[in-house]
Amino acid sequence: MPTNRPAQIFEAMHDLVHVYRARMMEGVASIHPELTHNEVRALMFVGRHPGATQKELVQHASADKAQIARLVALLLDKGWLQCAPHEHDKRSRCLHLSPQGQALFNAVRQARSTVAADLLQPVPAAAQAQLMELLEQLRGQLER
Repeated sequence: MPTNRPAQIFEAMHDLVHVYRARMMEGVASIHPELTHNEVRALMFVGRHPGATQKELVQHASADKAQIARLVALLLDKGWLQCAPHEHDKRSRCLHLSPQGQALFNAVRQARSTVAADLLQPVPAAAQAQLMELLEQLRGQLER
């Protein structure tokens, strides 16, 4: 029976992402037990892109505007996000992490590093570098 190598590769990547996500959520639960996956995604995006707009968060999250508006309102209420008017578009708001949000961002980023290092620990550094090159090559081809 012939193998479908491309499908097997993507199934393996999918499985790895699920293992990584499960371990990450365990780590996140130890940082803040009530922090949800969507809150983590939003905080990490804003932490990596200070001043991003709500519209940019909608595009990144592939979610509808109303869902993101509720999420942003919740993160503002929790004190993890701050917003300021956009200097060129008064209808837009620029999002920034509050000091509490920055602390969560730093803790989650450290947890991500720890989980990634643990999962990749048995893989030699040269193989990790090769894997990264291959993934970047694939991403480049897909973006064209």
